[in-house]
Amino acid sequence: MKDNFRQSMKWFHTWVGLIVGWVLFFMFLTGSLGYFYQEITRWMEPERPFIEHNVSNEKLLDTAQIFLSKHAKSVDEFSIYLPNVRDQNLRVAWREPAEPGKKRGRRQSHIVDINTGDKVESRATGGGRLLYRMHYRLHYLSTKVSYWIVGFCSMLMLLAVITGVVIHKKIFTDFFTFRAKKGLLGWLDIHNVLSVIALPFHFMITYSGLLFFLFTYMALSTNLQISDDEYSELRKEIFPRTAQIESKNQAADMLDISTLYQQAKRTWKTDELLSVKVYAANDNNAQVRFVRHETDITYNPEDQVLVNAITGEIIPQIAKKYTVSGMIHNGFFSLHEGQFAGPIARWIYFFTGLIGTAMIASGLILWTTKRKPKQMKKPNGPDFGYRLVEQLNIGTIVGLPIAIATYFYANRLLPVDMAERSAWEANVMFISWAVLLIYPIFRPANKAWREQLQLAALAYMALPLVNILTTDKHLINSLIKQDWGLAAFDMTFLVIGCCFAFSAYKYKALQVNKKVRKPAIRHGSRQVTKQKNKQNEKDERENEGLLNLQQANKGNS
Repeated sequence: MKDNFRQSMKWFHTWVGLIVGWVLFFMFLTGSLGYFYQEITRWMEPERPFIEHNVSNEKLLDTAQIFLSKHAKSVDEFSIYLPNVRDQNLRVAWREPAEPGKKRGRRQSHIVDINTGDKVESRATGGGRLLYRMHYRLHYLSTKVSYWIVGFCSMLMLLAVITGVVIHKKIFTDFFTFRAKKGLLGWLDIHNVLSVIALPFHFMITYSGLLFFLFTYMALSTNLQISDDEYSELRKEIFPRTAQIESKNQAADMLDISTLYQQAKRTWKTDELLSVKVYAANDNNAQVRFVRHETDITYNPEDQVLVNAITGEIIPQIAKKYTVSGMIHNGFFSLHEGQFAGPIARWIYFFTGLIGTAMIASGLILWTTKRKPKQMKKPNGPDFGYRLVEQLNIGTIVGLPIAIATYFYANRLLPVDMAERSAWEANVMFISWAVLLIYPIFRPANKAWREQLQLAALAYMALPLVNILTTDKHLINSLIKQDWGLAAFDMTFLVIGCCFAFSAYKYKALQVNKKVRKPAIRHGSRQVTKQKNKQNEKDERENEGLLNLQQANKGNS
């Protein structure tokens, strides 16, 4: 009974992984990049100035307030985001008044040059946010369709994780087992190690992803069982809203935000401001909120200071009250997004995401490796299904990273004033991916693997060179200006290119070894056959001699 159950789980694990493997690979890879979406956007907007070191928060606030007084006079609420580890430029944002017939106005967000106080005009680009959103929106599809596809694949991924644990009798032993150069066994060990090493992350990221669109997936149940008012109350429990600060429609002059900030500094006894939110600007009820940390999972009322913008007095705050369901949802949301993560934790998120991506890739390769010997013996060659899986593996596992590289090339090479430029950055990426998916159809699998690995190495290693030729925000200048975020980005391209180059080299060496080993095996088998024939002939002669001797003895008797 146990063996039958485990076999059924193994069958389910295999086929579930195959059916949605390529979509999951896309989701995991783009989702992993999403942990650095702000850094990616920074690289894709080279018009932004280099980091200015040793600039006080007071000067930054004064620069932002002057800019807002010129460009957002009629706005009641606006935000100021100071440079931080991830987004190293001064940024301001506000929402325009709503147009007739619309609930909300258009959101404006601008980078402010610290030295000149002017708006930084950057090229139109999807940036890192486009890559981040693709992992759950799938880009070209409508949100309703993409949410259901992502939810279906995520549910199967969760089941694959659970069944993967069930089918391993010795999960601890498997973690320390790696049989290199053993073909099928080697790929099985790689898949097992990648699965176990980040198993808690795989479970958390998949389960929490399903909670993102809880009301979408449970819409039929909620619509049938509760009324509209009950539904509204249910949403408030999970998504609590803070009380809005309303304008009194009495004009008043606000104190400088940098002056009000002294109240927050005295409260915190440190100078670690992250962002500022202004409510009812230039009104008698104007208030300013200073924030030093902002994440739901580690909410601390002391991280925020609310100040009356007219009198400069601190306003006592009412701590946020979360329901149990709201705390659970916000906790999983923050875990999935890594909102609490500092630089080291964010890199851990990124690498565990790549481990999940590699786990899916190794599972897809394992499926073809296991069936390859049998398929190659067929008189008409491999079946259509096998060839399709192998081609999709090549075009996705190697083709998708190359396509993402073309997204960065498009950012640098498309004309800056091109119409719908950001849309065409994405179009270039998907057109490239389509070509790389089709390419393996016309090439033998071994050559297609090697050629696409070589192309991936060239694509990533050449990106820093293209960056030098097209902008002044390249590796050399970044190092000189000590802009470590930009410098790390170009160096990461070089590391990725070297990894693909090493993979291409090892793959080519492996194919050469196979070709050399086959003739040796054939030659060795012929030698063994000859020796067996000689031994058989010798045995036959000895048997004939014994038989003649026995007959002679019988005759004498």
